[in-house]
Amino acid sequence: MNLVASPIDATTIAPGGRPLGLFAINLDRSPDRWAAIERGFSGMPWPIHRVRAVDARGDAAEVLAVRGTSLAYPPEAVGWNAHRNRLFMLTEEACLCGHVMAWRQFLASDFRHAIVLEDDAVPLAGFEPVVSQLLSDGFDADVVKLEGIYRQGGRKAIEVARLRDHRLVRSLRPVSGAAAYLVTRPAAERLLARIGKALIPTDDFLWAPSWHGLKVADVSPFIAMQSGAASVIATSLKAKKAGGRKSALRGFAMSLQRLAERLSLYWMACQGRPHTLLTATMAPWVPDDYNLGNRTAVIAEDRRSSNG
Repeated sequence: MNLVASPIDATTIAPGGRPLGLFAINLDRSPDRWAAIERGFSGMPWPIHRVRAVDARGDAAEVLAVRGTSLAYPPEAVGWNAHRNRLFMLTEEACLCGHVMAWRQFLASDFRHAIVLEDDAVPLAGFEPVVSQLLSDGFDADVVKLEGIYRQGGRKAIEVARLRDHRLVRSLRPVSGAAAYLVTRPAAERLLARIGKALIPTDDFLWAPSWHGLKVADVSPFIAMQSGAASVIATSLKAKKAGGRKSALRGFAMSLQRLAERLSLYWMACQGRPHTLLTATMAPWVPDDYNLGNRTAVIAEDRRSSNG
């Protein structure tokens, strides 16, 4: 199977360009995942481009070169992740770099919008019609998260628009995962400008408007999910928590930062009008066709990302 990254047509980088391109992040050593992406998404009316991921198991220098970072805690950690009060591992940097490269490839194309996919993303019923309606009707958001992770019940949210049997909402509860999201060109530019050399996991960065100032919305119930396959970038919690005892001061600083992030999330969700929070309702989160067979794997992955 040919795993050369798809060429990008950048002859016309203008608002009048093509409506949407799909950018799927994939490691050379995971041809099976690329095949799954092609099976799941190639029948849709939008072209798929492969973003060749950098591999933390291979050349660390290739990973670090993407953002110009370095190993502050050799051989496994790039630095300290203040968001979660633990080390930021090289594997996490590689994952973040995949998204950075996807944003760059998108901006080098003539697409007006992009859907960024991790290679374990699976489309669910409603994916194509919901995305088509977002493109045809327009949407009041900069980033639209299409993926969800299983949670019993719904989430408190403010409705933005109706999408057939789905809703576009601003969630009052952060939504984990970065396996499938829609982004506009101006938003991709802002994400690139704001990520800089920040040491924060991709999904934490995306949901927190305090980091980038963008309007983030979610499709409810979600229309894509992670396959539940074993992570190819996972690092043990022991490795993540290595590097000495965490100081109480660092813990206090992290708590303040997380509080500020949550308040910023609420402020952006209500668009600076606090009374709008009174209109929040419970948005359904899990679609009827959710594959319960993947629930255990997905919950385990979410817990790994939430701990620490």
